[in-house]
Amino acid sequence: MLQLKRMFLAAGLLLLAGCVQTGGQIGTSLDLCCPGDYDDYDDYGVTVTDMPIFLRDYLVAEFDAAFQEKGLSRNDRVNDLRVELKYNHINLRPEQEEIDPFVRMESMNAELSYIAEVEILMRETATNNLVWAGSISRIHQVSPGEYMHEEQARPEFLQAFRRVLRNYPDL
Repeated sequence: MLQLKRMFLAAGLLLLAGCVQTGGQIGTSLDLCCPGDYDDYDDYGVTVTDMPIFLRDYLVAEFDAAFQEKGLSRNDRVNDLRVELKYNHINLRPEQEEIDPFVRMESMNAELSYIAEVEILMRETATNNLVWAGSISRIHQVSPGEYMHEEQARPEFLQAFRRVLRNYPDL
């Protein structure tokens, strides 16, 4: 039953990723927009959940660059918004459910198929109310020996964050 649910989720995400992708290789989705009083938000803090270590620093840096273009300043200690960047890994092949794509054993020769998604959840610090949410995602087909090319990924992440934040009000 769990495998069936995951297959339906993966199929839905594949369709969604195809529909929402607006250029580049990373799809975007806006899930919640505009129930907050955005004029009251000046500073934000960032937390990262379940993010692979090799992605963490530059993914946060590209998010910061895109969000600061909206007029906000990052302050992880005192802020009006708490932004959570949450990594979700969705395997597209049930037989690969137990394989960690970020720890490749040399004896493994399988191509991995998965969706890497980063949810962006913004909560008002004072109330903990969710006031904005979106995500970026990409379908991956990874052959043995391949690795992520940071210099190519950084501009793609920045563009994806800009697209998903396009409807976030400017200050």
